[in-house]
Amino acid sequence: MNRLACSLLFAAALALASTASAQPAPAGEVTTFALVIGSNAGGPGQATLHYAEEDAKRVGSLLVELGGYAQDHVDTVLSPTPDELRKHLDALAKRVGAESAAGRRSRVTFYYSGHARATALDLGSAQLPLAELRTRLFASTAQVTVVVLDACQSGAFSQVKGGAPAADFSYNSKSQLDATGVAVLASSTGSELSQESEELRGSYFTHNLLTGMRGAGDANGDGQVSIDEAYRYAYHQTLLATAETAVGGQHVTFEVDLKGHGEVPMSFPRASTASLLLPAGFDGSTIIENTRAKTVIAELYKAKADAIRIAVPPGEYDVLVRQGTELARCHVMTPVTGTATVDITRCPREKVVAVVTKGGELTEEQRVDAWTEREGTYSGKTRIEVALTVGDEHHDAYTQELTNFQYREDSGASDGGLLVTVLHRLTRNLWVGGLATYETSQPWLRQDQLSSLSIRWTTGSAMATAQGLLPFAQEGRLSRLALYGDAALGLAIARTTFHSMTTEDTTSREWFGGPAFAVGAGIKFESSLLGGVGFSMGYQFQFLHAIDNLDGDTHASGGHRLTLGLFYAF
Repeated sequence: MNRLACSLLFAAALALASTASAQPAPAGEVTTFALVIGSNAGGPGQATLHYAEEDAKRVGSLLVELGGYAQDHVDTVLSPTPDELRKHLDALAKRVGAESAAGRRSRVTFYYSGHARATALDLGSAQLPLAELRTRLFASTAQVTVVVLDACQSGAFSQVKGGAPAADFSYNSKSQLDATGVAVLASSTGSELSQESEELRGSYFTHNLLTGMRGAGDANGDGQVSIDEAYRYAYHQTLLATAETAVGGQHVTFEVDLKGHGEVPMSFPRASTASLLLPAGFDGSTIIENTRAKTVIAELYKAKADAIRIAVPPGEYDVLVRQGTELARCHVMTPVTGTATVDITRCPREKVVAVVTKGGELTEEQRVDAWTEREGTYSGKTRIEVALTVGDEHHDAYTQELTNFQYREDSGASDGGLLVTVLHRLTRNLWVGGLATYETSQPWLRQDQLSSLSIRWTTGSAMATAQGLLPFAQEGRLSRLALYGDAALGLAIARTTFHSMTTEDTTSREWFGGPAFAVGAGIKFESSLLGGVGFSMGYQFQFLHAIDNLDGDTHASGGHRLTLGLFYAF
């Protein structure tokens, strides 16, 4: 029986020494060069990839940050044609040749993430033969050439990386790239699909390879990560991450023949000025997220007996550790120079509610909910809020006309009303839904010896609304605090009530309609002790443009309001 559409899913691999005819180079410094390629484009019958180009950017950045590569020695190229890639390969060969002519040693890293088939890289609708790539790379006079290819079969799943069905790409890549001193690190075997992750916003293989290179793969603690260590880490973490996906487990493969070169280092985490330390004593699935960029830096399973140091740029990070049904969320700031230790015993904790779809599998959206979107006041996906409002009524030409007719606002009453909001979380920081308002004005009075007149109005509105939330404090396990801002647009309906007290009382009412909008801001406070119940306090400006008079003046009721609300998230 055929295995999943001929399966070619590979991705793969790393490292090869120079050809047997290469002359030994003098001792001294090694100049490093890298050509990093990412291509999301799909050819005929292929789905467009989501994150191949982002993976390439991350690889290029990490080589500069921790790999010992100068910034101008890393050439990152996105979505090239075969001819464009050939030009960059030629430029790379020219730079390496110049180093050799000057008697200096050099090392080359070539990385590719995108579509592929058994004998070629797919660059959109065109191809670059793997044999040609091999010839160009092997023509280099570099002492060591490292090749990393992350590609695989396309299929019906949009999250599966791809190439056209053909023979086993891992096998063919080894046979066609084979030479003295070669190591091949493949993202999957020939009977599996290499996969992208919406949560990681990248491929499982490249993400885990980079996490290993940041220090998680440094098994002997010498401050550098070799090819062997990078492989072992990428193998275990990729298999763990993909074991429960719909596509199935993905096994990284490794073939090596680096005669006379010893261990080839992939990165030097010790070179980083800042790092995060996950100490021994706790275990669990762990995600490290850059707080400001909202990007996942590392995802790994932390064993209890191991202490893991992850090299990161100085900044703010959220470390999420899942232990059973609980999620510990640690906010950590790394110094410019030094190590920040993650102490999960002092981190806020929350329950992880896994909502399972019919059939028993979590959707990707639900995985994101469980891992990265429960922050600040983000418990639940739906929120219902009721708020009281109080403030001065908006004054305009309509109210001025009342003043001209000797009407005065009743100083003993107040303007205010009620807000009811129903919101659904659309993204991590954005909620959308509906807003209903009910506002009543204080009466306007006119009194003389013969009569007593009063007019007041009530206004209701229904508006579509969007609200942004920004958590800014998470001190302890008992509460969470966030800033919010919102805007709403819709329709208003108003009713005026005119009351005349003369020899007999008379009352008349009129109805009006018009546009409405509102903007507001404030703070929200949610207590974890109350299970999704929280409070809000803020400011809102309402403009409910509905009531008019015979002179053509239209009153925008509402105005400046202070709000005090109670909400429930579920």
